[in-house]
Formats: sequence, structure tokens, C-alpha cells
Amino acid sequence: MSAGLRALFGPRSVAVVGAREAEGNRGAAAVRFLRKFGYSGEVFPVHPSGEPVAGYAGYRGLADLPCAPDLAIVGVGAARVPDLVPQLAEAGVAAAILWAGGFAETGNAGLQEQVTERARAAGIRLLGPNCLGVVNTALGFTGTFASWLSGVDTLLPGRIGMVSQSGGLAASAHSWAQAAGTGFGHMISTGNEADVGAVEALAYLVDDPGTAVLACYLEGLTDGAGLVSVLRAARRAGKPVVVLKGGRSAVSAQAIAAHTGALAGQARIWDAVLEQEGAVRVTSAQELVEVASFLAAHADRPLPGRRVVVVSHGGGQGIVAADLCHDAGLEVPLLSAATRRRLAPLLPSIASNRNPIDLTPEAFTRAEWRETFPEALRVLASCGEADVVLVQLGAMSAAAGEELALALCEAHDTGPATLAVHCKGFPPTAEALLKAEGIHVFAEQASATVTLGRVAAAARDVGAESARLVADAVRHRPRGVPHAVDGQVFPEHEVHRLLAEAGLRTPRGVVAPSAEDAVATARDIGFPVVLKVVSPEVTHRVDAGLVRLGLSDEDAVRKAHDEFTAAIARLGLTGASCFVQEQAESGTELFVSVFRDPVFGLVVSCGAGGVLAELLDDVAFATVPLDERKALRLLEKLRFTRHPKGLDLTVAGKPAAEFLVAFAEFARGLPWARFVLELNPVSVTAAGAIALDGLLIVERSSLV
Repeated sequence: MSAGLRALFGPRSVAVVGAREAEGNRGAAAVRFLRKFGYSGEVFPVHPSGEPVAGYAGYRGLADLPCAPDLAIVGVGAARVPDLVPQLAEAGVAAAILWAGGFAETGNAGLQEQVTERARAAGIRLLGPNCLGVVNTALGFTGTFASWLSGVDTLLPGRIGMVSQSGGLAASAHSWAQAAGTGFGHMISTGNEADVGAVEALAYLVDDPGTAVLACYLEGLTDGAGLVSVLRAARRAGKPVVVLKGGRSAVSAQAIAAHTGALAGQARIWDAVLEQEGAVRVTSAQELVEVASFLAAHADRPLPGRRVVVVSHGGGQGIVAADLCHDAGLEVPLLSAATRRRLAPLLPSIASNRNPIDLTPEAFTRAEWRETFPEALRVLASCGEADVVLVQLGAMSAAAGEELALALCEAHDTGPATLAVHCKGFPPTAEALLKAEGIHVFAEQASATVTLGRVAAAARDVGAESARLVADAVRHRPRGVPHAVDGQVFPEHEVHRLLAEAGLRTPRGVVAPSAEDAVATARDIGFPVVLKVVSPEVTHRVDAGLVRLGLSDEDAVRKAHDEFTAAIARLGLTGASCFVQEQAESGTELFVSVFRDPVFGLVVSCGAGGVLAELLDDVAFATVPLDERKALRLLEKLRFTRHPKGLDLTVAGKPAAEFLVAFAEFARGLPWARFVLELNPVSVTAAGAIALDGLLIVERSSLV
């Protein structure tokens, strides 16, 4: 990491510009927090009054400082910041935190650009503006004015690093973690991201040895490739990344003329990328803290999978937990006879040891069964039939609770299965023993199962981080790509030409100006044939009745051509023509498309094809490039592949995946900054895949 980032997130000395002892002064609040939480570096309050703050000597200006501070916290208004940047440079400041609002977020982008350009010219790294700042609990560094810090006496250290594009959410999350006894190692609020953004802050935390889990709140990015790179680096480092994405309603693909426009949206693209890269996705700030805290408690273990053994002291509680596990995408498998035999002597005779395991209240009220409880947990943790053992504890005496807590501590991390604990009404002294051991305690059943479900969804092997293309994939590049203008719709025969020249299978087809041309073409291709109207004004031809299938003789072709010619005239279609096409072997129909997302670049989607595309809304997304494994994962996400009449992956999975890989490689050679290429349907059989219909819309003709 650069010296500028080290100065931002772990400074050895800090100047707080604008700090003076006055009510409501944010700079003074930050200085008091630095004193309160034991920051060991030098602190220089800077204000024209030169007055001391919180026992630190004050200075009238940056030029008066006895040495060059690593970091300047700028607590003055937006209008004063541009003129302050040269003073920071002259003082030798490496980085600055800009708290003030009133920049791009209020429409004053010019002021923000001015500050950014001056800082960049001076080699100063900026965090903000319009941000809450930074907390580094290991150093006692509190470069923030977050008011919640006034209500605590100490900052709990932690292994969670939090990066947030919202200062308020970051402060709330940090305070919740502190109250839960977890704590954060870092809290970084990036604000307007004039310079240092969320991606760079996350990269810093990936390299930080004290950070084991990354938590982040993101609203938007321009550097999608950078985020993917960080997620992969975190995975290599064994550091889970928990992501809360805000602003999920904005549409990513705008081409409403294509099915893709209706099926793709920003939320789905983000979900696909985060899943693909192994991030743990959550949907609320509370979940973000809960999931990150659970992962931090088990930071030295791999992410647990979907199989859960539920242990409780009441049948109803276990049944409800099992239902919640199912809702969260988890499994509650029946334990094997061998495991149940091992458990039997360790549990009361009236207990159920099938899963959910109902220990009955007797197991917790009688000392003999409390003594065997740790061994029962070890059996479950090591039996190889569970990824998680979820123990549910309730109200009991303090003595019994403390005894059980010690038993849980004894069994903690004794097998490959992860121990999870849900306590409701458990004695506070007993719960404190669990937390002291580093065991995360869930207060609610639903919170426990949702957290385990989120983690299990990310635990699945995401494969190699760099896609290994099929050996000849590079040949699947388009040739002779024609010039395009904004909004141009390419005729189908032109799309088929591009695909065929790149080695992707398409049916033979010829434009037929007259009925006799159509008959001659059909005779040459061989019956039966398909007849279509190709026109940039009609992109959904089936809906318009401008497709005829299974034309088996010359009379049928001639009649269809005459009808379409009349329809073209009636509808006033300009530049329309009739297209005669080979009728390919019937197979399972897929919808396949590719478009260039403004954040993550090329994205491939697939789903149920033909008229079912939008009807079923069953679609999955992946970024380009693809390899066969990644393509198969894409197909496996579809409900369509699990239906008896859908795509049978055991028969057609490999040819479908190979087509997707080749199609994705083809898309990498398309030159337009924004476009949608949609194939609907692609017919898939065991012998291969063939694109039957194609639509290409160029949204912006500038080259990339």
C-alpha cells in the first residue's frame, strides 16, 4: 500500500484543521476522541486562535507545526477547502480527510474537481469529501466526529474492517458491533470518493494483517473490474467479504426493444457478480453486522456449508428452527444410524436424536446429562454429516447456564463442523462466558438461520479466479464488423453472418425478395424451412405474427411469402424483407444474450428461451470471460434446468456450456461501448447448440 493510504488509515501524527474549544465544533470533538481512546500519535489542533484543545497544544496555522503530520483532518467548510490544499502540501501532509459536505452531492461538482485536481498535483491522497472519516481501533485513532463515540468509554478492538459509502450507516454498524461485543478493527467512510474510493479502501483491508473479515456498504461504483479484483484477492487471502448493496432498483440494461431490457437490472447484475466472486450478500445493515460478526468469530475456519444439525431442549423450538433453515436455503439432514448410536448413551432416553435433536429439558436440568453434553457436541461436530451445529439455549438458572456455557466452550472448534449458538433468555453471565471464548451468540432464531444461509450461499466453490477459455475460443471473434450508428438494429441475416464467421452454428438462410426466390431458396436448403420478416422496426416477430415454421412444400412457402409481403406493405415497414431459413433440429430452447454493463463490463445472460423468456423470468447472469465450468454454473442457477421438460444438463449441459463460452468470446470482439446482442432461441441438443434467431441493437456507436 502507498504511503498516502497508510497515512489515511494508520497515521502516526494528525493535524486537525479547524479545531477549537467551542460548542458544536467537530474538530474539537475529534481531538477529544483521540485523547479519550488513547491515540498514541502526535495531535496538532490547528485554528487561527491557536488555543489548546483537550490538553493538546494549539497552532495558528499549518506552517507553524513542529513537524509534517501524516494526516490532516479538515474540519472547515467546503468553500475554504480549495485554498487549504496548497497549505497542506507545503506542510508535507501525505493525506487528508475532508468531512465537509457541499460538493458534488449537492450539485457543486466543479468545486470538488478543483479540490481533487489540486490535491492530485500535490501528491496528497483524499478521503471524502462529505464523509464521516476513519476509525482504527488498534491505534485508538478516531478521525471522525461520529456522535456515538461520546457514549462509550473504550473502543473494542475487532477483526472486522468496515468500508461504507454512507457515513451514517457506517456509524450505526460500528455502534451495533460495539454493543454486541464484537467491535471493528477499521471503520472507513468514503463519502463522495473524489480520490480514494471504496474499492481502494477494501484493497487496503485485504492487505491489513489485523483484518479477517471485510464488511462493506456500496451504493454505486465505476470500477467494477477493481471490485472483482479485490474480491478475488480477499478470497485468496481467506478473508470473507460481506456486501450490502444499496440502490438496487436502477436499471442496468436500457434496450427495451430486446427481452434483455426487461430481464436485466442493476440488482441482478450485482447479485450475479458478488455470487460469482464468493462474496457474502446481505440485505440490511443489521444483517451486515450479524454476518460479519459471526464470520469474525470463526475467521480461522472455512465458510460452513448448508448442512445444519439443530440441537434444542424443546421439540417445537427445533421444528421451527428446521423450517427457518429450509427458508434460508439450508438442509437439516437425517443423521445416520451410526451417529445416532454414538449419541444415544450421551442423551436422556426420552431425547430425539434424529435431527432436529430434542434434548428435552431433562438434559439441561440434570447434572449427569450436562456432563455428557460436551461429548455429544463433539460427536456431532466430527461426524461428517453436518457443516454447522446450531445449539439453541433458553431460560435456566445461572448455575446451569454457566455450566452449559463452559461445556460449549469446551466443545468449540473440536471438529470440522462450525458451532453456532442461539440464546434467548439465557443467563447473562453464561452468555458472557460464550462471548469471552469468541463464540458468536445469536439473539434470534431467524437471525441465526438467515446468517447461516447467507454464509452457505457464498461457501460454494466459485472455481478458478481467471477463466480458462476453451482451447480454440480465441477463434470465436467477429470478423468484418460493420459500422453502426446509435440505436441501430442489425437485421437478423447480418447477425447470423457475424456469428457464423466466428464459428458459432446458425441455420442456413437467404433473403428472398420475391416468392419465387423464396421457393428456390427453400428448394436449395431443403424442406421444411422457416420464413420470417426481417425489419429493424419489428424486434418481436413472433408476437407480430411474422414467423412461419415448418413450411414443408413450395406452395406453403409461396403462400407465406405473399402474406408477409402484404403485411410489410400494410404495416408500412421500411427496409423489411423476407428471410428463408433452414429449420434446425428441434431441441431445448434457451435465451442467450450479452450486453456491456456500465459497471462490470460484458455480461452474459441465459434463461428459458422462446416465448417463455419474459414469461418465466428465469434468467442468470455472469461476467465475461467464461470458461466451461463457469458456464455450467450459470446454467445450474436456472429453474429451467431442474424441470422435467427443461434443459437436461446431463444430456445437453456440455454443448450448452460450450456455446456460452464461444458466444462470450465472440462478444469480447464487438467494438461498441453499449449494445445488446440477443439470441432467442438457441436450440440445444446432445449434438450441439445452434442460434435460431438473433437481435443486435447498438446503443452507442463509439468504440471502446
